[in-house]
Amino acid sequence: MSEQVLTGLDEALVERAVARAARWSAASAGGSDAATRRLASLVHDPDGVEFALRFVDRVARPDDDRVAARELARLAGRGATLPGFASLLDRTMLRTGAVLAPRAPRVVVPLARRRLRGLVGHLVVDASHRSLRRHLAAARAQGRRLNLNLLGEAVLGEAEADRRLERTLELIRRPDVDYVSVKASSVASQLVPWDLEGSRDRLVERLTPLFEAARDHGVFVNLDMEEYKDLDLTLALFATLLDAPALRGYSAGIVLQAYLPDSVSALDQVAAFARRRVDAGGAPLKVRLVKGANLAMERVDAALHDWPQAPYATKAEVDANYVRLL
Repeated sequence: MSEQVLTGLDEALVERAVARAARWSAASAGGSDAATRRLASLVHDPDGVEFALRFVDRVARPDDDRVAARELARLAGRGATLPGFASLLDRTMLRTGAVLAPRAPRVVVPLARRRLRGLVGHLVVDASHRSLRRHLAAARAQGRRLNLNLLGEAVLGEAEADRRLERTLELIRRPDVDYVSVKASSVASQLVPWDLEGSRDRLVERLTPLFEAARDHGVFVNLDMEEYKDLDLTLALFATLLDAPALRGYSAGIVLQAYLPDSVSALDQVAAFARRRVDAGGAPLKVRLVKGANLAMERVDAALHDWPQAPYATKAEVDANYVRLL
């Protein structure tokens, strides 16, 4: 940085940022728990990621236990390669389950699903009232605040979009929930990216009651996004929603993905809007920075259309852009 840039910084802001970084560093110095280490081992193992996705899609997701049992036998049966992240106990259970599942699907498949919940239970929770209440209470007792996000992204039909919207509203109305995330692609079907104004207006109509409910219940809403094609629409939706007089006193947030080169100009737009809003007496806004989690689909989309992928091509570029955004 040049001396001119440094002298232009708010020294009090710098001191608070350094103090916060020190607190985060101290909090993480104790090391990670077993579940976190196991997850890190999984995501760094290419075969492990593929196996986990297949297990979720083919064994955990089907409603029919016989279908799940057949897929478990194919996935972990004789001759199948098991991922390196799995412990000896898990590999033994997988091999045994693959043999027994076709013969006793109603016994083996529920056990396999229960084991999966045990492995990812600190990240994925059943949305049923009792299970979620226990998890939220435990997090609150540890001084943690949870950002709830219903699994499942883009919806295909309006009936499913209505269900997703209503389920998010149910979360907001719960007395033990204070933070949720929602994506435009999950609450409206068949959005048309090149009809920016039309799609924005349609989403404003659907999401205004949700944001007003969040305001009334004291719940923070993060407007998230999935695909690159949703970026401009999400920015327009965020500004339109929070510029409404009824929501100017409500503080909300938006997610920006560092693996998109466009995120820098997007951050400039959000910051300019936030400044105008606060200067006019409105509430502050929050930006949540993430690296980005849809790279595989962006690559597929680019290959199908024979154009360059929207995200950066290398991790080094993504990391550099993340620092630039910070």
